[in-house]
Amino acid sequence: MSQRRTESPGAVDRWSHGTFLAELAHCPDVVRTLLSLGTPRSYDAGEHLLIEGMRETFVVLLLDGVTKVTATAENGNTALLAIRLGGDLVGEFAAFDNRPRSASVTAAGAVTARRIGQRDFLECLDGCPAAALAVSRMLVRKNRWSVRRRGDFGGCPVATRVARVLLDLVEDYGEPQQGGVLIGPRLTQAELAGLVGARERRVHHALGELAGQGVIQVGYGRTTVLSLPGLRRAALLTEPDDD
Repeated sequence: MSQRRTESPGAVDRWSHGTFLAELAHCPDVVRTLLSLGTPRSYDAGEHLLIEGMRETFVVLLLDGVTKVTATAENGNTALLAIRLGGDLVGEFAAFDNRPRSASVTAAGAVTARRIGQRDFLECLDGCPAAALAVSRMLVRKNRWSVRRRGDFGGCPVATRVARVLLDLVEDYGEPQQGGVLIGPRLTQAELAGLVGARERRVHHALGELAGQGVIQVGYGRTTVLSLPGLRRAALLTEPDDD
């Protein structure tokens, strides 16, 4: 999925729903300030933007493309933790606490970004309360995601976890389409299994059941939600999660 963005003043309010810059759509001057920081960078598919364990403190403001956030699990496997799109910010943990990177961020395709040094980033937050608030909200969302996943992994059946992850992806990156809501990032079933914490075949079965019920439509790397109420029922959440 390509979501090309420019740094022109007219583009600051068109970032994907749920991203860091989308939170600042009402503050175009702040967005322009952020887009002026650091240096422009381009990454090819498979190239690392951040590497787990590295002692670095810069942040990366994604402008276009899709990245995958991964970490090494206790069994040595690589776990897919999240996806991030153009408009998102990555690497802020190390900028705040100066500790090693907690995860790797890898380009899923062509990615453009701005690499911003720790000092410039923190000074921007000090001088722009709106940017600081947007970062705080972003950190809360990331924490909610991790708390939900821990709770889901501890007791929910795989089918329930699949439905809940799909709902989270709709909330963060859903693109309204005729007849449904498209989950913006392209995710393979193996990658979705990484987010859910289950074997790919069980995720495949859960997706098939949801498709058979008319709740979702599955294409090559794309999932369209046809019935949000049906997906909430499958997630054992009869109402939108307003926590």
